[in-house]
Amino acid sequence: MSCSTNKIYISLIKTILLCLLALLFNLASAYFFGDMLHVPLFLDTIGTVVTVFYAGLVPGLIVAGFYNVLRVLLMVLMGNPAYPWDMMYALCGLVIAFCTWVFIYKNSNFRSCRLLTVLYLLLIVLVSSFASSLIGAGIETAQRIIFNNQIYSNPVTLFVQAFLGGNSGLFLACFITRIPVTVLDRLICTFAGWGLYLLLKKLSFRAKMNYA
Repeated sequence: MSCSTNKIYISLIKTILLCLLALLFNLASAYFFGDMLHVPLFLDTIGTVVTVFYAGLVPGLIVAGFYNVLRVLLMVLMGNPAYPWDMMYALCGLVIAFCTWVFIYKNSNFRSCRLLTVLYLLLIVLVSSFASSLIGAGIETAQRIIFNNQIYSNPVTLFVQAFLGGNSGLFLACFITRIPVTVLDRLICTFAGWGLYLLLKKLSFRAKMNYA
């Protein structure tokens, strides 16, 4: 087996391990902050963001796509009611991964200085917030129509009910109420993901130096 083939296998194994760890991190973060502490945020895409920064778009999409499926299955295994529609919110994770990748792919300015990096991260926050809020609102609107407003509780449920009480349109209520929650969530997850990425790069560099 050639040296180049070995490098490909090692790189593939590292990427698979990163995806698995990112999935576990997303699940643990959502469970700890959402289910245990009842923080009114999602906080379930930090691992996704780290994966996009470190390994690129495809691994990030894999993490985003599998997260909601695994969370639903785990919740059922833990004895909670099944909400298969929750798997649809994987679309939000997919668009978050894509929006993050768009601003860093072959973008030499992204890391040219700290100020530009922060500005690009803020741009990622705003664009991914708008896109994921739009998709999330569409999914929740469909859920409420199909299930006659009887859906599970999430960080924006109470806000949606308040807007509906003010006779706002269903989709508009679902969209507007998601924006403040999603922006704060994206702000935390994007910057936390960037920080963890820098930590991983530093640890990887040290490992290479020790191996050399």
